[in-house]
Amino acid sequence: MNRNILYMTIIFLTILRFSLVTASEIVVGYYPSWLRSSLPAENIFYENLSYINHAFVWPEADGSISTYEDFYYPELIERTHAAGKKILLALGGWGQSDGFSPMVASATARSNFINNLVDFCQLHGYDGVDIDWEHPSNSLDRANLTVLIYELRNAFDEVDKSLLLTMAVTASSWIGQWCDYTTMKNYVGWFGCMTYDFHGGWSDHAGHNAPLYAPENDQCGSVHQGVQYLNVTRGIPKEKILIGLPFYGREFISSSLYGPSSGGGEYLYNEILPKIDEGWTYNWDNISKVPYLTNQENTRIISFDDTVSIRIKCEYVKEQAVAGVMIWALGQDVIGNRQPLLETIGRVLNLSSNDGSEHEIPVSFSLNNYPNPFNSNTMIKYYVIKEGLIKLSVYNILGDLVSVIVDNRQKEGWYTFEFDAGDLPSGVYLYKMDSPSYSQINKMAILR
Repeated sequence: MNRNILYMTIIFLTILRFSLVTASEIVVGYYPSWLRSSLPAENIFYENLSYINHAFVWPEADGSISTYEDFYYPELIERTHAAGKKILLALGGWGQSDGFSPMVASATARSNFINNLVDFCQLHGYDGVDIDWEHPSNSLDRANLTVLIYELRNAFDEVDKSLLLTMAVTASSWIGQWCDYTTMKNYVGWFGCMTYDFHGGWSDHAGHNAPLYAPENDQCGSVHQGVQYLNVTRGIPKEKILIGLPFYGREFISSSLYGPSSGGGEYLYNEILPKIDEGWTYNWDNISKVPYLTNQENTRIISFDDTVSIRIKCEYVKEQAVAGVMIWALGQDVIGNRQPLLETIGRVLNLSSNDGSEHEIPVSFSLNNYPNPFNSNTMIKYYVIKEGLIKLSVYNILGDLVSVIVDNRQKEGWYTFEFDAGDLPSGVYLYKMDSPSYSQINKMAILR
């Protein structure tokens, strides 16, 4: 009898452990100190996160630690812990990594840095650190970085074994060759793969900022290739890999995707959405599984992620059984009182109890028409988030039905239909899309 109870207990604990591990994936959100005014601690949607990486502090050559003047934010740490989440100290980042190489090369400076880091975490209440050295660049850096990771892990274990040690890493061998993943994977909790900036203003051609897959005519990289590189080529277990999700997009001075480009800039997600109302056209790349915008003159392109591509990437995380996602950066998707990209992540990866199916539609792009106003014909475009009966209807301003454009069952995806206004008089009209999941109404104007 006792043996049967023991067996049943073991089975129960095994099932419980498996359910806890697979209940949700890791979601890490970087919180740069300069976004404090636009996303104060009280406005963070903690329920959609597992960890926050507070960015940045950085090492000096002598092992001392430098910060931004406004970096210290006790309320952020307190609210994160009150929400039952953990917060890590992010080290380095672009433009703050020059001190890494000389620091790790000196045993004295390295020891000083590690001691300072342990004291910093204990003093302020951080739950660990995230190393973001951009970037080691030679074999000496490689060897010294490995020593740093080993010594830092041992130092953490001496004071508190629960302190986390994680790393942000690149998605290819260009920098990855200077990282000894074979050794470091034994001491690092997870590796956040920076699966973005595959194309940008530095590229000689336009391309996607963060494609899930790369087309045959462009091999600059993709999320999938980054995962394959870390897992298959470098031997990092999938359960230690996070994919990077950008809450921003890249602009290209170019007339076509993958065509020649002469530079461009960067836009936050909440800066990109209004452009559809300025006449930009929304496009979906069904190979790379990400959207992009083109302007009316067909001279500029913006590649970005929206709620649809974020959902697809989160589903990829679950299908591939990688550890989760990391976000650069929190606050860049704030629209009014919503954070649609973060909400989508939390829902798909089972962190949020809010089903919020309406958030899966690409915000501001779920139903639109172009041109608007128009003379005789316009193209109405919408997104179906779940297969079902779809009805697309046009009404006059009094609410009288003018036309039924669509009334049939449709699968998930984008649809475009031409509306011929015929002999309808000038004026404002309403067009409505009804589906099992949601309904939406927009206005359009006929000018004769």
